[in-house]
Amino acid sequence: PKGTYEGQTEDVATAAVGNFLVTRADVSDETAYQMTKLMFEHLDQLAAAHAAAKAIDPAKALDGMPVPLHPGAEKYYKEKGLIK
Repeated sequence: PKGTYEGQTEDVATAAVGNFLVTRADVSDETAYQMTKLMFEHLDQLAAAHAAAKAIDPAKALDGMPVPLHPGAEKYYKEKGLIK
């Protein structure tokens, strides 16, 4: 979308690849939970670092998920009502 990059005044049609935060199975549930929670609760700070972060939508975060969720991340999504 326009405004993604400085000086970009019009929308530009592009191919897009989703991004997923991936971790090892041996990361503690609490660490994975906190990483997920802090990322989504501080999207304003991510967007300040890179305008593309403005497009991050927690409600769409699981669209196309290619791997199983870590139990800690799953806990966060359940708390927010994004999964049952």
